[in-house]
Amino acid sequence: MISKFDDHFNKLLKNINSNNRFILGLSGGIDSMALLHLIKNFKDDKRNVSINCMPIIIDHNLRDESEYEAKEAKKISQNLGFYTQIKKINSSKPNGNIQNWARKQRRNILFQKCLELSANLILGHHFDDQAETLFMRIIKGSALDGLSGMNDITSWNGIFIIRPLLSYKKKQIKNYVRSKKISYFEDISNINNKFERVKTRFYLDYLKKNIWPNITNDLNYFSNLNSNLLIKTDYFFNSWLNENIIIHEGGAVRVDFASLRSIFEKSFLFAVRIVGKIIQTVGGKDYAPKRKKTSNLIFSLFTKNFKKKSLGNVNVSICQGYIFFIRENRNLNFGLKIQQNKYYIFDGRFLVKSSISGKLVKCNNDDLVLIDNKNAFYKYGCCINNTIPYLETLEGQTIKPHLYIINQKSTLNIARNDCFSLYLLNRILV
Repeated sequence: MISKFDDHFNKLLKNINSNNRFILGLSGGIDSMALLHLIKNFKDDKRNVSINCMPIIIDHNLRDESEYEAKEAKKISQNLGFYTQIKKINSSKPNGNIQNWARKQRRNILFQKCLELSANLILGHHFDDQAETLFMRIIKGSALDGLSGMNDITSWNGIFIIRPLLSYKKKQIKNYVRSKKISYFEDISNINNKFERVKTRFYLDYLKKNIWPNITNDLNYFSNLNSNLLIKTDYFFNSWLNENIIIHEGGAVRVDFASLRSIFEKSFLFAVRIVGKIIQTVGGKDYAPKRKKTSNLIFSLFTKNFKKKSLGNVNVSICQGYIFFIRENRNLNFGLKIQQNKYYIFDGRFLVKSSISGKLVKCNNDDLVLIDNKNAFYKYGCCINNTIPYLETLEGQTIKPHLYIINQKSTLNIARNDCFSLYLLNRILV
């Protein structure tokens, strides 16, 4: 497994064309501990490529054992020669989807660290994880982007996310850990069937044993087919978007009504993808809405009685031949405390960078986005303003942000002299 991993990892490193500084998301579980040892062996080998890897352990503070396990995982990692940090989450827990909350907390911490250190991210997702993820998305009715699953390499605003174990099955990882006598910790939540992913895992195991022996392989094959389809259509997709939409730095989007209707008549799936991506960006969501909900919205757009609808925290309306997508003024994380020269995610929409400590507060509608009566978004200026944060310094001073747009695959320019900036995470253009 080591030689195959080294060859594969070398290929991935060549493809990212970036520095070899990495953050490793280390949970202490079997997958991440196996990955830690594989990277250690890779580092020690006499190769032309060498990487600088810092494991980060996220203590979600959800179980009594989590603090002990985090400390023990840190000891193991440091004994292997890695400088390792523990990040403990102390924020209040939600009443609802605890795993989704934990995932978002974990993601934000890891991305923040990557941005601070100009590093890329390594995660331990494997072949079976891919099948579980795709199966969950099929059940939820995800659109084409969701059904493409995870890739070996993806990009998130200048950060490469690498999953070098994605081609390895869980059984292979277990055999490797057993043969190398690698220590790891079992999270009991992984067998608690009140969680969605655990339920999905049980369903897949049942289908594999009783009905569909090759379901894991077939789901991964299906994922690869969809990924290849997206790659082949990206040029046309981006060309159409560049010609027919306007994205405002404050997070709103305008679409030409007639052009979208023409696309809808030619390719319904294409229209679903366009609208889904727009709502994902404007609403600050990790994924586009379910295919059925997006479809219903599109059908209603082209009826005579359409006035206004909401989907994914986004208000959708038609005005003077254009469709406007505006973030709803609710469920906004105002009050978020930030430290100077750290990166934060606000509302899933903005990457926040400030040279001054303070907290994010609601604006007072005094022309923050500088929208005049010739601007495409003039009618919605106040609505946009209400969803954009100011910075309130420790001294009580209120500062307006500088607004920018960054695309999913663009490298973030952090050499700006602005003291407080918001970078819109544009997930529309790929």
